[in-house]
Formats: sequence, structure tokens, C-alpha cells
Amino acid sequence: MEGEVVHIAVGKNTRKEEPNIRWAAAAFPEAAIVLVHVHWPSEWMPFMGGNPSYKFADEKEKERHGDTEATHMMKMFSVYKSQCGTRKVSAYYLTHRDVGAGVVTLVKKLKIKRIVIGSRFELDILIHNSILTSMIAWRPMEILDMEAAQIFWHLYANELGNAEWEDDTTAEEFIEKPSTCETEDFSNGEKAAKIMRHGGKGSGGSPSTLCGAQHLETLVKEEIDRLEKKLKELQGEVHNHEECSSLPAQTAAVSPKKCLAEPRYPELKIPEHIVQFSASQIQKATSDFRSENIIGEGGYGPVYKGDLEGIPVAIKSLRPDGKQGFSEYQHEVMVLSKLEHPHIVRLVGVCHASCTLVYEYLPNGTLLDRLSKGRLLPWEDRVRILVELRSALAYLHSHRPNAIIHADLKLANILLDAGDAARLGDFGTARMVHVKPLEDEEETIVRRTNPMGTMGYIDPVFFTTGELTTESDVYAFGVVILQLLTGLHGLNIAEQVRGARSKLHGLLDVSAGPWPQVHSARLLKLALRCCSLERKQRPLMTCDAQWKSLLVLRNKAAPPKKARKWNCFVC
Repeated sequence: MEGEVVHIAVGKNTRKEEPNIRWAAAAFPEAAIVLVHVHWPSEWMPFMGGNPSYKFADEKEKERHGDTEATHMMKMFSVYKSQCGTRKVSAYYLTHRDVGAGVVTLVKKLKIKRIVIGSRFELDILIHNSILTSMIAWRPMEILDMEAAQIFWHLYANELGNAEWEDDTTAEEFIEKPSTCETEDFSNGEKAAKIMRHGGKGSGGSPSTLCGAQHLETLVKEEIDRLEKKLKELQGEVHNHEECSSLPAQTAAVSPKKCLAEPRYPELKIPEHIVQFSASQIQKATSDFRSENIIGEGGYGPVYKGDLEGIPVAIKSLRPDGKQGFSEYQHEVMVLSKLEHPHIVRLVGVCHASCTLVYEYLPNGTLLDRLSKGRLLPWEDRVRILVELRSALAYLHSHRPNAIIHADLKLANILLDAGDAARLGDFGTARMVHVKPLEDEEETIVRRTNPMGTMGYIDPVFFTTGELTTESDVYAFGVVILQLLTGLHGLNIAEQVRGARSKLHGLLDVSAGPWPQVHSARLLKLALRCCSLERKQRPLMTCDAQWKSLLVLRNKAAPPKKARKWNCFVC
């Protein structure tokens, strides 16, 4: 038949789709073949071996991800075209999320007369509700801007049999597909739909078509509601396992001075060795919270440089509308009050009335500031800082009876004292995990919680599974090692280094001076092990033998500088 066209809905699995395409080509030997595909954009994008949410990526990463998906799509169509032999083939695609609306719109706008599709669930719904006005056999996905003339369809091979006709369709318009293709179960084991149907000859929107579309939209909304309800239940279960209660939401922004004037936080047992300051002391120490005294800003709130009894301190004041809140304040007090280590920031005291935390003041700022502001940091100091951080993390992970996972290790949370000695800070997201010995006398340290931390440092396994372990800190430490040795930054630093494994020497940051080439390359390889997607491949912080390359490099560096001693308060 001259001008005859058959549309074939195709999906991403070219091997599963091949029988469907070959059948359609044989069933319509004279027809022009039009491949259609609906691209369903993923809310998750591959990143450092994991699949973080699309919304966390920056614009450049999103654009790169979109280009990659488009390239894969073009390759997919090339494969399908080759499966059609010498036949005339054209293709359309579009990106969208609404399954039912995409199906209806596609058929109406393209005036499709014949389309071969392979899914049970959508076919059953569409046939049952008289939505389509064309001869079909299919599984739809999604369509968006039809005016852009970019339409794609998603297909999975499926069994199709004889159909009943409600109008005067001619016999030669009837399509019967042999039930030899591999099927995919989209309906939880229900009987496969074996229907093909032809409605009215036009593609316009009849009342029955509109009614069916509305009904399908209702079904889709009901499914979304069901999934959202299930998600809330799962989130509730996770929340019930958190060990600290959270403060009721505070919607209005409150200044630090108002926080002091209106104490409204639940009671919290403060350990005896933690000094409790009054609101007036905090206000005086910060010169009434003058903006000139702000030395940092985070999700918790501003950090002020203050003076308490002649001793410089850092004062972190709660911002009620910030990302962190009372629960993080609780975590930090609970965790830091139990710790005493030369390379962990020291909590001096609190003002519970305003959820204010008072720390020792570290004059050289953060490691991120040190590296980003162009101030030289010799390789000897970088290696020493890594040794100090590893010591702090080993201390946390070996803490008993509850191991402590920092969960947000990054350059911005590594502080430097007057002698450039490292202090690990910001324990607002830290978690204490009870260590349970296994039957084989090994220990497992794992906690299920909502993904948290900073993109670029988050363990992809934790991000995708919600299982927080000490290996999550090891992953972040591996990223820090790579940053200090190479000077590189960005979300995919581990991938950049892996891509240059044969030229690791050329990656070393020359601004740090002449690195010991051999041992530095070994440390880079160890850092890549830290960033492995296989958690078992990552080294243990507490095992010196696994950190030999770091310790050897440390021995080649100059002796560490002596850090300033802390003057205790007299209460």
C-alpha cells in the first residue's frame, strides 16, 4: 500500500526490542517504519559510581548528563535502524513524565494509524477506557511538547493476540503478532493483555477519548498518591530510629539577640565539664553580635569571634531557619562532650538558652580557605595534616561502646590552629553507632539514616542505600587526600585521577613544592582505594599497616610544628 506507515514503539533495551522490530518489518513489508521513543528523564544521575538526586547537581553537571543521555539515545536509534535492514526508517523522540497523557497526545497529534507496542499494563488501561483511536500493540512512556515534533515511544516486547472489533475495520488492517517475544511483567504477574483494537477512523478527541484520558489521569494520580504515602511511611520509620528528638519547626527568622531573650528549647542535660555561659556573657563576648565579628557562616548559623575572660573563642549561634537546628545542636553537644583528642576541635561551653556553642578559637581558619586563597601550604604540611586527620578519625571509629561517624568530612570542616595543626570540627551530623560483635568476632558498624553531607564527599553507597558506616568517612578522607595532593576540586575528582593513572606524577600540585614522586604516587593510589565503590576495598582507619604509604611519606617530611596550648577557663 503506497504511503503506508507503521509506528514502532521502542525502548532502551535494543536486544529485547529486536524481535518486535523484525516482526513489524515482516508484517508490513511495504510500509515506511517510524521509530518512536519517549525518554523518561531520571531524577538520579550517575555520579562517582553512585546515583545522587538530579537536584543536587550543578548546571554544568546537569548539562553534561543531558548530553550523555542524548548520545546514548542516538546510538540506540542507530542500532534499531540497522535491525530494519534497507527499509526506509525515521525516528522521533520527546522527553516527558506523564505516561497516559503522553500516549493520548501522541496518537492524536501524529494521527497514528498503526503502532506496535509491547506492555501489558498501559495497553490494558487504554483499551479498557477507549482512549486510543488507532490500531495498537504497545507500552507507552511519556511525551511532552508535541509542537516540537520530537516524539519518542517506549516499547517492551509482549504477547499480543486476536482482537475484537467494534466498527467496520477491514481485515487487512488487523494486526496479529506471534506470541514468541520475551515479555516484561509490568503488572505483578497478572494475565498478559492480548488485545489490539481499532476505534474511529479519525484522530480527533471524541468525548469517549477525553473521558478515557481523564480516567487514566485519575489512575496515575492515585498511583502517585499511593507511592507518596509509602514514602512518608518509610521516612517515618527512619525518623523513629534517630536517637535525638527534633525541635518543632520554626518558620520565622530570629536574630541571635532574640534567641537569647526568648529561650524556647527543650531541656538538655549538659555534662559537668562543659561550661554553661549566660546569655549576657555570650552577648558581651560577641560585642552584641556585631557583623564585623563574623568569621564563618554555615547551615547551623553564623560563627563569631569572641572574647570570654580574656581568651579568644569561636561562638556558633543557632539560626532557627537554617538547614540545621536543635537536633544538630544536640548531636554536637552529645558527641564533642565525650571526645578529647588533639586533632578534634574542643567544645569549651554552651549557652542552652540560644543553642549557642563555644569552641576554642583557631586563628588560621579552615583548610579550604587556606588552599583557595592562594596561601602556600608545603607538601610536608599537607602530609602532616593528613596524618593528623587520620589519627582523629581512627580515634572516632575506635570509640567504644559507641563508634562515632563524622559523616561530613570536608576541607571546610578542617580547621588550622596557630601552628597549622589540624582540628576536625562540625559534628552536627555526626552519629554514634553501637558496635555489635559478629559470630566470627568481627565488628559491624552501620546505621541507617537519611543521606546527609556535602556533594563531592558523600559516599555513593551511603547516598543510594542510606547505610552510614565508618567506611563513609574513609571515602570522604580519600577525597581530601586527592585534593591536598593534586590541588583539584570538583564533584568527580576521583574519576579525574583514575583517568590519569598512568600519569599520576603529573597530577601533583606543584605549588606545594617538590613531592617525593614514588611515595606520593602510592598515596594517590591509596586514596583511590578509599574512594572505591566496594566498601571492603577501603582501608580501615585503625589499621596502621594499611596506611603505610602515608606514614612513609610523613617520615620524609619535616617534623610537625608545635601547636598552641589551650588555656582552660576558671569557673
